Amino acid sequence: MCCSFSCFSLPLLQLLISFLLISSVSTNQNARKNHTNKNLFPSNMNPLELETLFKIMESMSSDQNWRISHPNPCNPGSSWLGIECKTGIDNHFHVTRLDFGTPPNPTCKNTAKFPSEIFELPNLESIFIFQCFTHTSTAISFPENKISSSSLQQLSLRANPALIGSIPPHISSLKTLQILTLSQNRLTDRIPVEIFSLNSLLHLDLSYNMLTGMIPFQIGNLRSLLGLDLSYNRLTGPIPAAIGQLLVLQKLDFSSNSLTGSIPDSIKQAEFFNFLGIKQQQIRREVSERPDGPAKSAVLHNG
Repeated sequence: MCCSFSCFSLPLLQLLISFLLISSVSTNQNARKNHTNKNLFPSNMNPLELETLFKIMESMSSDQNWRISHPNPCNPGSSWLGIECKTGIDNHFHVTRLDFGTPPNPTCKNTAKFPSEIFELPNLESIFIFQCFTHTSTAISFPENKISSSSLQQLSLRANPALIGSIPPHISSLKTLQILTLSQNRLTDRIPVEIFSLNSLLHLDLSYNMLTGMIPFQIGNLRSLLGLDLSYNRLTGPIPAAIGQLLVLQKLDFSSNSLTGSIPDSIKQAEFFNFLGIKQQQIRREVSERPDGPAKSAVLHNG
């Protein structure tokens, strides 16, 4: 005959062990589930990047209080028009595109100035600023020793009558840039030779400014260039023969400048142009007279 403790302790002990095992399995499953969910759904932006974005918005637009109305600007349902974000390998949201100027994108306030902080956004790929700097004079600037937008592929600053000053040589630090549009502003001084070290450039548009000096011969370094527009400036001197080294160039417009001399043979004999603009009065002419292919028409300006 056994006592009550010895008769019932074994079944109770087995039940207790089973309960503990089930609880442990359930806890591990929940932990794995939470870890999986964390990987599936990105967390908010890096605090430093978020603060940089708010500084940019506050310097450019007064449409609303961005910190209050969009505290998590990359989160679905909380983002604003004019911003695009992607998830990085760090599982954080990162800004990849910013648009300013005309609705539905954020409009610019009268005191808006060019935000150098824009080049501190590490994953930014595209910047579009259109009809933004219209009242307060401002210039393109770069942060000192803080340039991190190595992902930037397109920089477009267009139709900004209060955007003045020279094109900063620091623009050459944007090594991945493919499209550079600085058209219809009030930029002055010479074209910096550093700009022609951007070997990834496909399109370069500096038209409708007040740029002076000669076209640098280093322009021949842009071997991937498809489009080049320097029209409506105050450029002087000869057209560099190095243009003939741009073998994939399709559009070239130097019209409405004060260029001198003749058109280099390297351009006259080129068969790759779809459009060529040189000076002011339009004269139709054939650029290529090759018997083995159709001639490419061009507009030569003789002013």
